[in-house]
Amino acid sequence: MNLNLTKITFITLMMFSSIMTISSSNWLSMWMGLELNLFTIIPILNFKMSIYSIESTMKYFLIQAFASIILLMFLINKSLFFMIQINMLMLIPLLMKLSLMPFHLWLPSMIEGLNWMSCLLLMTWQKIAPMIMISYLNFNKTMIFIIAMISLNNMFGMNQNSIRKILAMSSINNSSWMLIAIITNEFLWLNYFMIYSILNMMIIYILWNYKINYINQLKFFNFNFFFKLNMLMLIFSIMGLPPMLGFLMKWMLIKTLIYNQMIIILILLITLTILNLYFYLKLTYFVLFNFNLFNKWFIQNKKSNNFNIILFMNFFSMFFSFIIFH
Repeated sequence: MNLNLTKITFITLMMFSSIMTISSSNWLSMWMGLELNLFTIIPILNFKMSIYSIESTMKYFLIQAFASIILLMFLINKSLFFMIQINMLMLIPLLMKLSLMPFHLWLPSMIEGLNWMSCLLLMTWQKIAPMIMISYLNFNKTMIFIIAMISLNNMFGMNQNSIRKILAMSSINNSSWMLIAIITNEFLWLNYFMIYSILNMMIIYILWNYKINYINQLKFFNFNFFFKLNMLMLIFSIMGLPPMLGFLMKWMLIKTLIYNQMIIILILLITLTILNLYFYLKLTYFVLFNFNLFNKWFIQNKKSNNFNIILFMNFFSMFFSFIIFH
């Protein structure tokens, strides 16, 4: 009971710190909200303590603390940088907190030692405050587009076997889309973030329920038809294939770029995204072509898991997206 109360307390403080950051009227209060968020998420990452979670938490703390120090230094010495565009300097620590290129390599190595709940928080909730702070900055949008394109050109997920690292690379790629969305239209970013969070919650729930951590574990499970259908629809959705819900969030941004006549940026965005579909296809291979040659000796714990709600949400999202596209 005390442990559950402690979890609720720290999660409430984490939510309060993010709300404090996005609702502050000055940068120093935003920085204080980021620091409060850092000190509240550290215990959350270690609810199920292990040597791997402690190592990952230490990496996260050091990187986030270093980014906060840089941000505070730029805020205090703002008058000393009158010869330089201060907003571009303040963008550096925020990109470190979002794990975007060229400050992205810490996320895949750090996320490997965490449990699925912590991974979900890092890939969804922890993006809110830095994204909102970037939207408050006044700078040349060309630099943001360049950073987003560089982040999309991320091929590190192609040779990965760990599903956590693949989802981390997916998080970096989708953060690039969100970065373009938030400087284009904040309401568009909110829709993108909500859909992305829902997709992550559904796929992480399935992976957590079956305790799947690596791609090659998929071939040791004799999954039923509904599980394979759920996984395929979720993977196709997070890939952004039509008419899934994941394509809807990208389609809204594509229409906005076409409306603003940013055709070259749109072509680069789609081209680099297609190159990153390979490490999603690796997941579908084991789900589609899983004939399970080891049924005679492999023992699987059969649980009475009910995925009807997830299956209904997948079909509903597909139907909803089909109506919108037509």
